[in-house]
Amino acid sequence: MHQFLEKKITKHLIIVLSIFTGLLTSCLDEEVCEDVATVPVRMGFYYQQQDMDEPTPQSIDSLTLFALGNDSILYNNQYNVSQVELPLNSTTDSTAFVIKWPAPPEFIVLDTLWIHYKRLPNLISMDCGFVTFYDIEYFYHTENIIDTLEQESSNIRNTLDEHFKMYPDLADDEP
Repeated sequence: MHQFLEKKITKHLIIVLSIFTGLLTSCLDEEVCEDVATVPVRMGFYYQQQDMDEPTPQSIDSLTLFALGNDSILYNNQYNVSQVELPLNSTTDSTAFVIKWPAPPEFIVLDTLWIHYKRLPNLISMDCGFVTFYDIEYFYHTENIIDTLEQESSNIRNTLDEHFKMYPDLADDEP
């Protein structure tokens, strides 16, 4: 009787552990797939000092940024922002982003950035499915605060590359 009870408990324990391991593995696969499936445009903020050849990274305080036609705000009055990640719309050939710059409360200063691209579906794995890579074809922007926008790379892939350098004209933020 004792052996029978031990075998039954062992069998149930193995089943419970197998189910738990399966659930844990499936959760991990979802996280890995999510990390691979998001391919954002990366844009850093800079200013150019007169006596320096290379641009100097700049941090922006009170930055708000959202995709035009999308309810979700990507950055909401965020402080100490030196680089942003902009998700492109994988169902269209362009995405527009609105940047609300820090300004006195009585003013609202906005710029809009339009990015036009070619979509390139790419199979990651059978578990993760497809991810969309992009090739930027052209871009343009308003010039309320944005002084210059330099494209560093037109290929948006699963890398940590910075694709744009933005030079906002925020004279008060420069040292």
